[in-house]
Amino acid sequence: HQSGPVSGPPAPNPRFPQDYGSTGPLEGRTVLWVAIEQHFLLGSLILGAPILAFLLELFAHFRRFPSDREKRYRRLAHEAVQFILPFYTITIVSGVVLLLGFIYCYPVFFGYMARLFRPVVFFYAIAFLCESILLFLYYYCWDRLCATENGKWVHLSLGALLNTNGVLIIFWANSWMSFMMSPAGVDAHGRFLGNIWRVVHTPIWHPLNIHRILASAMFSGVVIGAVAAYRFLRSRSESERAYYDWVGSVMMSIVVISLSLLPFAGYWFAQVIFKYRQRMGVTLMGGELSWLFVVQAMLIGAIFIVIAHYLWQGMVRMAGSERYYPSIKYLLMTLVVCFLVWSTPHTLPGTPEEFQAMGSAQHPVVGNYGIMAAKNTAINTIILTIGLCLVIYQRCNKVFTASWVQEGNIILAVLFAIAEVNILFLGVYGIYVPARNRVALALPQFSTALTAVAAGYGINWLMLRSAKSLGPIRWGKLPRGGAYALFALAILITLTMILMGYIRSSVRLDWHINEIMRDSSPWAATPPIGRAFGIILLNLALFWGWIILVVSL
Repeated sequence: HQSGPVSGPPAPNPRFPQDYGSTGPLEGRTVLWVAIEQHFLLGSLILGAPILAFLLELFAHFRRFPSDREKRYRRLAHEAVQFILPFYTITIVSGVVLLLGFIYCYPVFFGYMARLFRPVVFFYAIAFLCESILLFLYYYCWDRLCATENGKWVHLSLGALLNTNGVLIIFWANSWMSFMMSPAGVDAHGRFLGNIWRVVHTPIWHPLNIHRILASAMFSGVVIGAVAAYRFLRSRSESERAYYDWVGSVMMSIVVISLSLLPFAGYWFAQVIFKYRQRMGVTLMGGELSWLFVVQAMLIGAIFIVIAHYLWQGMVRMAGSERYYPSIKYLLMTLVVCFLVWSTPHTLPGTPEEFQAMGSAQHPVVGNYGIMAAKNTAINTIILTIGLCLVIYQRCNKVFTASWVQEGNIILAVLFAIAEVNILFLGVYGIYVPARNRVALALPQFSTALTAVAAGYGINWLMLRSAKSLGPIRWGKLPRGGAYALFALAILITLTMILMGYIRSSVRLDWHINEIMRDSSPWAATPPIGRAFGIILLNLALFWGWIILVVSL
């Protein structure tokens, strides 16, 4: 409940068909769905790649690598920006298409939002102009500025300005979506209350911002990694194969780091939604959208298994890795069992007649499985297993010489064992507590897994500082299966992002703006899962069609 001086008219009440554009055989919602997803994916790519380029340049500058390694990092940073330049124009065109789609399909809704967000639209336009100028300077002044030490600092400053501006663009763009989901700064009739900051600063704005920034970095990393895998397979030069193999490894590291941070943003986002409107949270987790989270769970589980597969394939590059091959089957067995638990549904989709025949929404047999306590235990065990894979990967071509090696290995074993015991204990305990407390246990389980992985990685790094190398990493010797893993990872993450975009939009149900402006068009209802996946696959094909077109030219 907010107060303030009423400074605008109430939100209109659009009626079909006079207040909606006719799209012939296509529904307006479907047209906008495709346009929004394409613009979102392209925007994530062109805003995420400069973040990666700046971080790589910063890393190379402050780590003080030997000249050849520094040049390799700077080349990768430069190529990351070069790669997105053709997509900049495509993104602008997709934005124009999206704008025209809003004006044509939803003129009344768009008119209200444009009036309400007039200052934000102005700032967004200015920020987009600045982004174009800064990106031009950052790319085309690269060689000239990086030729001198002072010039490198100037170039880093340009990168910082470019990415600060890019983050502002993400913030302004998210303000529309967050307002549609959790309107603020207006009264119950949608009348503006005189403070544009309240309109922008909705309850879910910041959780959505953090989620989008991390997702953009991860998404651009996985796309560049897939392109590097393609060039690795196509290259006939040993030096180029070695370079693109290394690029794929760097991008995989970025994806793993981003992926490990995203659950925090996801938990925050879900928590805020439940606090804002419990009805929305129930719709997401236990209502008509809950089955989509089963699909999301399967995608996330597959993503982790693909990451582990890439690490196992990458071990071939290192002499001495044969020592760890026997452990792979046990790690794979753990991942598969956890994946089956993680992807098992609790509530099956069905018709009212089927639910009546079962006696309730839960199947008498399947209803005993797939509860959140088991799922959280499974996914956090997967994270812990991936962390163990990373520790093994670090050790492959090393022989320890430190005096405390035995103690260090014991500490590592105890650390991972205690973490898993705590995760299992919280999972079993969660079965016997109310649902509200069970949801609250998700964060300590995830914190346990992430803390153990971070601490284990750090202890392993300390042990490796004095270790003897069995030889350098043989870049370019990655088996073809490792390159295919990068392709699979790119497809799975793209599918997950498109699916989550659909879920975030659908949680509003038949409202343009939640509880303020209702969608009265015939296509306002949430589409069936089968049809939704058809549009999701169409978006996947369109986006990767752009990637293939640009890369092949």
